[in-house]
Amino acid sequence: MSEDRNKIDTGSPEKINTLSDDEVVFYDSKKKYQSLEMDGVQKKKTTAPAVNRQVNTGKQKNQNKESGKSNISKKRLILNAVSVSLSSIFILSGIVLLVVYYMFTARINYQSIDDGLPELSVGDTSGVVSKTQEQSTNTYEGELMSDRQVLNVLLIGADTRYNQDRGNSDTMILISIDTKHKKLKLLSFMRDTYVSIPGYETTKLTHSFSYGGAELTVRTVQLNYGIQIDRYAIVDFNSFKGIIDKLGGLDIELTQEEVDYIDWQTWKNHQADTRHELDAYSYTYTPNSDGVEVAKVHLNGRQALWHARNRGEEGICSGDDYVRTERQRNVITLMINDLKKSDFSTIMNVIYEIGPMITTNLKASELTTLATNVVKYLQYDIVSQSAPDLNMISQDFVYENYIINGEKLNVIDIIDWDAFREKIAIYVFEDSNPLKP
Repeated sequence: MSEDRNKIDTGSPEKINTLSDDEVVFYDSKKKYQSLEMDGVQKKKTTAPAVNRQVNTGKQKNQNKESGKSNISKKRLILNAVSVSLSSIFILSGIVLLVVYYMFTARINYQSIDDGLPELSVGDTSGVVSKTQEQSTNTYEGELMSDRQVLNVLLIGADTRYNQDRGNSDTMILISIDTKHKKLKLLSFMRDTYVSIPGYETTKLTHSFSYGGAELTVRTVQLNYGIQIDRYAIVDFNSFKGIIDKLGGLDIELTQEEVDYIDWQTWKNHQADTRHELDAYSYTYTPNSDGVEVAKVHLNGRQALWHARNRGEEGICSGDDYVRTERQRNVITLMINDLKKSDFSTIMNVIYEIGPMITTNLKASELTTLATNVVKYLQYDIVSQSAPDLNMISQDFVYENYIINGEKLNVIDIIDWDAFREKIAIYVFEDSNPLKP
């Protein structure tokens, strides 16, 4: 030992802290210090009182030790209980996810339109369902507009009657799950909009599905509207009826002429033995918030389909294609609102039942993620609009008559596509330039 180590400093008035503020010293609590018996030094005799004090002190120490052990045991029991509870929750969650995953794997009608699509997760829409942008007048030439927190699913209502492989698309509704703004957004692309169809002539948007199915419809929407379509889902007429019936029907407010239209189509198409199945005159009609006389009517799947397809018929019911898209979005909104009132198991059962009725390129893993978050999404506000909006006639669009393949067609002609795309981006993404890497 050096001399410096043998010296005792008694002159320093206070200790000097050599540690910085962000340093921590850990002391070894297990280190034991033993007293040394010095040779040649006689031990002091212990008297009776001293012995009693030692015994009492020993008892107190033992009691403290026992109390400490008891506290430690209680803490361990609590920690063990918490650990078991958490483990049980994780195990149950894992089982639920596995059940939902294999349920969708077995039930969904999966049909890819691009094998190169990556897996999607909620809030991650980085996948692109586009091919090389075909160049044409008024088509979009930039990068498709997207946002990782907005999932865009194109719902296609297909007219596949009379044993057709593919008919026109009566319905094209963009359903956007906006996790950023906590909204479910419905946007109807008007079927008569005059658009460029890749590889075909410029014609009505509805023709894209009959020309090339879901893939060409998705490419057409992206090419003209500039929005990235992340996934698609097809529901044909029979599937729509089946879905409504699986939900137990639909309670909806209808006008007298809307009820009569359903009865008329049902009877005319030999789907009922009577002209007045619902009997429009048997209801009591009262003004709704818009002052329109309506009554609450319960529809089955077949009747709900006729309502969703109603764009008016002379002498029976007024309406046009704009009114029809509004009816379609209203039906979807009512279905969502009905599910809002259901518990998780009921929602899962509904999804299980309607799964085979939908054709989609949503993968089982993606559907599992969406299904496990469905209760949260159902609480989002629902907003609804058509593209273009009827109120914007002469500003966003005009009606024109064009000769297409020798046939005179009345179409919706967009006046300024660039300005129109910006409006759609603001509605879907709430951002006029939503490109996110």
